[in-house]
Amino acid sequence: MYAILTDDRGLARSDVGDRSYFFTEYVDGNRQEPLEGTISSVACWGDTATVRDEPERAAVDVDGTRATPDAEGHHWGTVCPTDTDYREGLLERIGEIEGDVRLTTIGFPGAEFCRCERCDSRFEASEYDERDAWRAAVLTAVVAAVASRVDGDLLATLYPDPYPGNLRARAGLDLEALAAHVDGVLVPLCDPGYGTSYWVESLARGFARRLADLEVSLSIQLSGAEIDPERLADVTRRVRPHADEIVYGTHPEDVETVRETIDRLRERNAPTPVREG
Repeated sequence: MYAILTDDRGLARSDVGDRSYFFTEYVDGNRQEPLEGTISSVACWGDTATVRDEPERAAVDVDGTRATPDAEGHHWGTVCPTDTDYREGLLERIGEIEGDVRLTTIGFPGAEFCRCERCDSRFEASEYDERDAWRAAVLTAVVAAVASRVDGDLLATLYPDPYPGNLRARAGLDLEALAAHVDGVLVPLCDPGYGTSYWVESLARGFARRLADLEVSLSIQLSGAEIDPERLADVTRRVRPHADEIVYGTHPEDVETVRETIDRLRERNAPTPVREG
């Protein structure tokens, strides 16, 4: 299956691919109305606007560094996942969406987060001795709450690191626990141009193996920018054996590249007509 991911309403309604993912909530804090018939892409804790206006809501590390776009290694602001009011607002908005939902930024923004007073207090009062186990329980509970409000399929976006234990240590995500609440996971492997592609195949294969015993689908996101159709088709062929779906990040200026890429892939897989006589 081939899909596109876009924030352009007209493009999302086009006939490019089998279905469309549509940004409804961005990591910069902007939001737009969901689009019927598409998969709504919702940023959970990534919200630069909220962190800018209310810095006390940002996740913070042990040194007091807040998860803002100005902090080293952070490209957007991240709200602390134990912020109850923010969580309830997020759940309320998701509950109003009809159809399938894809979650992004569902984890803590790094292994050292969050060390705010609220997180420290809740961890100390919890049943857990290990902070990573507590973080995973916090996030699994949020995803479970989302799942109860979604009337279609629920997909979780994962940081592209399939090696056992790394997602849990880095972001507080327990893949086995999440699998009980989601229908699929999406892994972005984006690189404009794909000068090399061995790493794309390696990571896709790694996730396929991680998910082999779990009842969830695997979608791989590729970039449709700054690349010619044959090169993108070649990268797709390397990934496709390991994934249930390929999702192309698509801007209006990339649409013909993505369309031609999908056409080439389908033509190559088309059955050869049987000659009679």
